[in-house]
Amino acid sequence: MSGRLTFGLLGPVQICADDQPVPAGPPRQRAVLAALLLHANRATAVDDIVDLLWGDEPPRTARKNVQLYVWRLRQLVGDRLASDPPGYRMTVGPAELDVSRFDALLESARAAAGSGLSEKAATLYRCALDLWRGDPLADVACLGSFGVNVAWLHRQRLTAYEEYVDVGLDLGRHHEMLAVLDELVARYPLHERFAEQQVMTLHHLGRRGEAVDAYRRCRRALADELELEPGPVLHRLGELAAKPAPTDTRAPGPAGTATRQLPHTVPTLVGRERALAALRDALSTGPGMPLCVVSGPAGVGKSALAVRAAHQVADSFPDGQLYVDLRGATAGVFPVSPLDALGRLLRTLGVAETAIPVDVAEASATLRSLLADRRLLLVLDNAYDAGQVRPLIPAGAGCAVLVTSRRSLSDVDGATHLALDVLDDADAVELLRRLVGATRIDAEADTAARLVRRLGGLPLAIRIAGARLAARANWTLATLDDRLRDEHRVLHELRLGDVAVRSSFLVSYQHLTHPLAPRLFGLIGTVDGPDVTCAVAAALLDVDVSSALDALDELVDARLLDEPVANRYALHDLIRLFARERAEDETGAQRTAALNRMLTHYLERTRHAVALLRPGTRAAPISGPAHFVDADAALEWLIAERPNLVAAVVQSAASAATARAGVELADSLFLFFEMRGHVGDWITVDQAGIAAAERLGDRVAQAGLLHDLAVAYFHLHRTEEATRLLRRGLEISRAVGDDEGQARALNQLGVLHGMAGEYEESAECFMRSLRLRQRLGDLRSCAATKGNIGMAYRLAGRYEESIRHCRAAARLARRSAAPEIEANALGNLGEVQCLLGRYRSALHYLRRGLAVAGVPVNERNRGSLMGTLAEACLGDGQFGPAVRYAELAVEAMRRADFRHGEAVALRRLGRMLFRRGDPAGGIQQLRLALALFTEVGSAEADEVRAELRARTARLEVHGGRRPAGAG
Repeated sequence: MSGRLTFGLLGPVQICADDQPVPAGPPRQRAVLAALLLHANRATAVDDIVDLLWGDEPPRTARKNVQLYVWRLRQLVGDRLASDPPGYRMTVGPAELDVSRFDALLESARAAAGSGLSEKAATLYRCALDLWRGDPLADVACLGSFGVNVAWLHRQRLTAYEEYVDVGLDLGRHHEMLAVLDELVARYPLHERFAEQQVMTLHHLGRRGEAVDAYRRCRRALADELELEPGPVLHRLGELAAKPAPTDTRAPGPAGTATRQLPHTVPTLVGRERALAALRDALSTGPGMPLCVVSGPAGVGKSALAVRAAHQVADSFPDGQLYVDLRGATAGVFPVSPLDALGRLLRTLGVAETAIPVDVAEASATLRSLLADRRLLLVLDNAYDAGQVRPLIPAGAGCAVLVTSRRSLSDVDGATHLALDVLDDADAVELLRRLVGATRIDAEADTAARLVRRLGGLPLAIRIAGARLAARANWTLATLDDRLRDEHRVLHELRLGDVAVRSSFLVSYQHLTHPLAPRLFGLIGTVDGPDVTCAVAAALLDVDVSSALDALDELVDARLLDEPVANRYALHDLIRLFARERAEDETGAQRTAALNRMLTHYLERTRHAVALLRPGTRAAPISGPAHFVDADAALEWLIAERPNLVAAVVQSAASAATARAGVELADSLFLFFEMRGHVGDWITVDQAGIAAAERLGDRVAQAGLLHDLAVAYFHLHRTEEATRLLRRGLEISRAVGDDEGQARALNQLGVLHGMAGEYEESAECFMRSLRLRQRLGDLRSCAATKGNIGMAYRLAGRYEESIRHCRAAARLARRSAAPEIEANALGNLGEVQCLLGRYRSALHYLRRGLAVAGVPVNERNRGSLMGTLAEACLGDGQFGPAVRYAELAVEAMRRADFRHGEAVALRRLGRMLFRRGDPAGGIQQLRLALALFTEVGSAEADEVRAELRARTARLEVHGGRRPAGAG
């Protein structure tokens, strides 16, 4: 098609050639065009288009239909619509799509408003709103899953109208804006913000009766449609409109209009809608004087939120709005003293300089007297502490106070507290979009998401990054992202003029008063784990827990540290970088000593925990003070600390000064990982431990960790890698004369041979392992190996030999107090009995095995026991218990993160569901098993695939009914 093409989504989907509309085809074809334009200049997967057009119920021909619609659209738009696997890409210039033009105009309007150019802003808002031709995607919105996109565009339009009206009212165009608001309220009777603006405008124009009528109409609409009452702001505006015109009852003060000191509000406040609503509610409702405290870390946007809220409720305080920056967060400046702050407020209220008291208590009393009968809002920004704020609080019920502080100020009586946190990823990207422009963000959407994550969602950091990008049109987002990859430069990059993230953090750091807090802050910054407990902090400082807790409390109060859950303390990513800079105040030897104390803390507790959880295994006996009251507490600690333990091993392995602790911690964690899975972390820990052992030249430890890593790969059914690691470890153990290392490697090689169907080789490996362990005199390990020999004979069909070895293993395990090994031997006996058709005997052994194992237990072994119990119950005719045990086997293997075992358990469960008469459930489980067998590369995938085909065909023949004798 010739001519300049433009596209529209702000109304019915539209194509124009030289500004003349062109037919875009039937509804589904227009919907495909809409889907491509919503993702303009990015690849849109065919599956995503299908989902948008048909939702959860696409026809079988959906993909072919999409291909046909795309072919037809190409006849209209040409090469700009191109294939881009796994879908298509629609190339559109910024000026060719009305959504992009709307975003750009809106961005410019907000920038103009923020710079005080209200006339220009009003014009730009009007131009943006004039692009709309009706409801967004009006002709395709009812199809498929366009609802989310429609809602987002609709919300953008309403927000633009709100901001346009605010700018118009600031310009004094009340009559013009009232006409706009009348139309908006008629069109959107449940949109409360429009009603607020309408009532406020009528009230300003002196049309009190109409204001009351407008309030009542909105209230009635909300009640009828939503069964809701108006929000506090609208309710208060309604009250003001209903009152007769007030007479002047103010205390003596400066001549002229009420004082209005609020700073201008930033135009790009994003992701704070709920917080803003909460502040408006708190400042506008409730008995007595509203007192609100907004707290949060440096750079989170407390002041911006407070000023925006203050502007929105300003009309509820006709006697004025006072603002004081208390400078509790200004670098290089002492906080304003209460007396100085009182003096500023009293001078503003008309008190002569010579009449201002020089005593804090007297000046505070004077302020309370002046404000007793006024309706006035007082904003106290950047408060240092509660002692600075208390003397400034009025007593009159008509006033309200809004305070911001990095500290929580929990000791300010009667306050409503709002803790502000960083932005989530979506809001952070939206803030960057408004600062940089939609076109640049959409062109690098993945980079934008990565960039805001790198900045930790901190609004100050995002604003600085956005301003730098906006000022450098030749920079891509990737340019800045690349500069932020070096953590040593991140804080250096995040500065713009006199605004810098580092200096913002520095103020909080310099205000610390506890003698241990600055040092603890730096030391926590040197720790790579996601959080620390009080006990870890005490280890870092080498002090008692009570002293560490006091220092932690101050860091939390200063918002340099977060406490997301009780007794877990974490650093924001950017604050962590600042903390590492502070740690440079310590010598390298001091930092290493602190890390080693932390590692010792982790190592002692890990050893004690696994000894409680898995008595009689290779866990070392507990020595020294007990850290856990029971096995449940030990497991809870390991689960909670797992991310920190993994990080500790990796961090310690990187330095010769801490490598020994890393090796020992990696070795101790094996029993936990074998029990609970978490295979990704398991592999990370063992790889780091092996590197540390190599760094130390400790070949015995290296071989042991190679064995542990091989077991992790075995869990993933990556048998070739596991075998290679075991043979390497076996060679090392032979070379250094380590019999225990050889026995462990041979034992695990026997397991791998058994999985491969090489039963004689499996038994031979176990026999060699047993001879080594008998020479070492290790009864517990001998019991485990005898049980494994019994397993190999069972797999080889040598049942009587299997029974003999398993019974011997159970007896020896009982003598050596190794309940887990005894339970495994009993489980093997149960499996043999099942194979011999002795189901009652099998149930006897298996139930004894569960009783011996106890809880918590190795989840993989528990899954095996449950699976065999299911088989025994099925053989004994107990269908209900059989299915339940089969389900429990799946759950246990899933908890153990043992994919192959989970697949086997799912296959078993599927077959049992078929036997019970639930073919749909059976097929579902077999499909899940097939997916897992395929994922781990097992040959069993082909067997399950064939089984699924046969069972599905049988079901189709019988019309979905269970055929006689199926199972």
